Amino acid sequence: IHSRPLSLWYTHPRKYSFAYFYGSTNRRMTRNYRIHRQYFLEEVAINWKKVGLIGGKPFILEKIGHDGGSESDIESGQHGEQTQKRYNQMKTYSQSVFCPTLPGDSPPQKRFFDVILAGCIPVVLVFNTNTKAANHLNSDGGRNDSERYGDFGKGDSKHNHTSWFSADSNGYTVQDSYPWAKNSSTLPPDREIDYESFVVQIYGGVKNIKPTLEALMENQTEIQRRQLELGKVAKYFTYGAGEDAHVYEDAFSMMLESVIYSLNSGKDYS
Repeated sequence: IHSRPLSLWYTHPRKYSFAYFYGSTNRRMTRNYRIHRQYFLEEVAINWKKVGLIGGKPFILEKIGHDGGSESDIESGQHGEQTQKRYNQMKTYSQSVFCPTLPGDSPPQKRFFDVILAGCIPVVLVFNTNTKAANHLNSDGGRNDSERYGDFGKGDSKHNHTSWFSADSNGYTVQDSYPWAKNSSTLPPDREIDYESFVVQIYGGVKNIKPTLEALMENQTEIQRRQLELGKVAKYFTYGAGEDAHVYEDAFSMMLESVIYSLNSGKDYS
């Protein structure tokens, strides 16, 4: 990550418009936040396969086995053509422009950080939650990409309780879910991470993912801007392991900086 030139984050060639890996569906999905993953698969099956391309590029939608490998029943947006049956997910992420990271068992999830490290722009669903866990408010509002890149959503980008997890009392705001998020008061304001500067936010449900991505694919300048912003912060989600690890900023150095900031500010986070 540290040796990668910043320009490579937006000049690296992408073969696919988006990549999404999913596991087996089951009845439990109807009783928790994973239900949006099932909704997305149904949306793709009904409205995406007829086209097969997003912004002129094929997309990858692939089922993975229990061992993390790809199963033989591969699905893709390449008009029924099968892609290779087993390949490294991270490599596929790195070859894709967008990567949906839909709600899972908890607000933050490993997939979100995996796609960032691979240089793929995360795509999230946005909910307006009134959760009591919202201790930090987004004073300057968020970016509603569903409306900004096509009038497909009816979300209010001015609200202060944006969640990428759920609209119920367990929603948890972005500030309470992701490390060092803007307006979380966990670091000096100029050091906090503005996730909204690169994450694609979808309001109005999974039906708005396709039109939003199609509109974005027509704006390469905006895509490169997001890739560059993503590249600036990716190092904060890795841990240095080499002899020179202390020379570079990483997740550990950010945690130390956050602790020092908290102690110096005198704030009580208990």
